[in-house]
Amino acid sequence: MDKQTVILTLEELGFALTALGAEDMASGLLQSYYGELTEDRWELLFHAATHSLISKGLMEQRDDEQQQLEFDAFIVEMLAHLVQSRQMLRGYKEQQDKQNTLTIHHGNERFLYHFSSHNELHFFRWSSPEDWHHDIDQLFDLLASNFNPHSRYIDLTEEQWNELTSSNFSMQQMTTWKLHESAQQMIQDWREDFDRNQCSLDNLSQMIYADTDEDGPSVTNLLFVLKGTNDVWIVRNTELDMQATPCLRIESVTEADWRERITYFIQAFVRDEAVFRG
Repeated sequence: MDKQTVILTLEELGFALTALGAEDMASGLLQSYYGELTEDRWELLFHAATHSLISKGLMEQRDDEQQQLEFDAFIVEMLAHLVQSRQMLRGYKEQQDKQNTLTIHHGNERFLYHFSSHNELHFFRWSSPEDWHHDIDQLFDLLASNFNPHSRYIDLTEEQWNELTSSNFSMQQMTTWKLHESAQQMIQDWREDFDRNQCSLDNLSQMIYADTDEDGPSVTNLLFVLKGTNDVWIVRNTELDMQATPCLRIESVTEADWRERITYFIQAFVRDEAVFRG
């Protein structure tokens, strides 16, 4: 499979999507970064993007008189896949006031890798499941040395979770939770890492767009991730019944635990084991 990477600025991506008929997606991307733009401002952005795409060889002007523009077939195929994809594996990480997003788009038995850095630069390449452990580790900035050699976990009710993640949480609140000393220490370690991460959690999710989804995609799988000082933490709902009250498990995972959890995510996303095995 061709692993050539195409790098587009936000403006180039917005122009290309607009030119290919995906105006709503282009508008959403640009307005999330720039806010409301005047028509003159749109024209300036797209004029610069046109010249930039031509200079990169991703587009050419076919007719000087009619100013007809033609995109390279490679980028057209990628962006068509982006627009038409209804299933996604998505990772999100905040890092130094920037938001990094990894999205794997699934459609027509192909997978498109899309990495966005603060919505300013967008990286695209055709991908396959054997790439994704590395891609996900890279997104969350995880190395083998970040994992604790021993796993530990605690299950919390939704009410306890809300208390733990509130801005005014104190360890004294745990007195009513009736936890063992080791569990209390684990909660303290997690909360200290949570505070160091500006009370923010990264996440990995699986999303599906249905024709009836007017409010965005449905999230069918969700994992919160927190890279700590001495632990890699994950938070997940262990209650299989989505209509039941959540049981939220905080885990400090070993590297082997992490590999197993990510493999589960990938298999749930791909489903076709023949594709998964490559």
